[in-house]
Amino acid sequence: MDQTKAILIAVGKIILAFLFAFILTLVAMIPVVIVIAIMSGGGAGTDFTLDMLLSDPTFTYGSMIAQAAGFLAAVPIMYGLFERRKGWTIGWRMNRAAFADLARGMGIGVVLMAAIFVLMLAAGVIRIDSIRTDAAVWADMAAYLLLFALVALNEELFSRGYVQGLIGYRFGTGAAIICSSLFFSLLHAFNPGALEQPVPLLNIFIAGVLLAVCREVSGTLWLPIGLHFTWNYVQGNVFGFEVSGTKVVSPLQITAEGSPLWSGGSFGAEGSLIATAVMLAAIWYIWSKRKRRLQEQEPCSPQGE
Repeated sequence: MDQTKAILIAVGKIILAFLFAFILTLVAMIPVVIVIAIMSGGGAGTDFTLDMLLSDPTFTYGSMIAQAAGFLAAVPIMYGLFERRKGWTIGWRMNRAAFADLARGMGIGVVLMAAIFVLMLAAGVIRIDSIRTDAAVWADMAAYLLLFALVALNEELFSRGYVQGLIGYRFGTGAAIICSSLFFSLLHAFNPGALEQPVPLLNIFIAGVLLAVCREVSGTLWLPIGLHFTWNYVQGNVFGFEVSGTKVVSPLQITAEGSPLWSGGSFGAEGSLIATAVMLAAIWYIWSKRKRRLQEQEPCSPQGE
């Protein structure tokens, strides 16, 4: 197949998959809006503004669930229609090794975000103002365990499962990592604070590379799903940062100080150059371990060859 034609087909499939996901998300949002209208006691004349909806926790929870439903439904539809007979897999088969990868990914996410928090605290670019211990905090933290699990599952299924799998099948590993990471950064381009300074989108791209490398190293989605889940949860609900620009509930009340280049500003820890350094180090470490393992698996050449 002509290379240009192959590229156009791949791009067309990704756009179609995204449109499927977007439409299904809108459909899933209908009951969310209905529930908000009922809870607010509004009738036909109720004035729903964007600010009102964004400040409503029900809308926040509901939109996250609706997005997860839309993307989780779109990928199997696209894969079943166009890819099932091609020979490549999405990588979400569940077995004993999948649980091990999931646990390993969750551990990596905790370690990386804890390292970023400690470095930012030591550098003086954030400060801890207070600690909340009321019941509402623990209830929200419990709810976000499910919500961030859904976010990790749907974003990884789409970006690393479908986009990376599709591009990798046609154009190889390098193209798959770059293209899936670009797509991942575009998904976050309109998050609050994403365009405040150059670092947030750059870091989302680097985070995409980190997750894509985890997908390549493990051969499944469960390592990046685990990493993505705890990265978000620990970042927001444990350490009190915004998560890609979205404020969530945490026992720690923190304030960013100094330049947003180092503190992350309104985008949270992901917008910091400290996070850039930590993620680049993690990519180097994980990829170098893969290279060493492949070298160890190569058969030794007979002497004299």
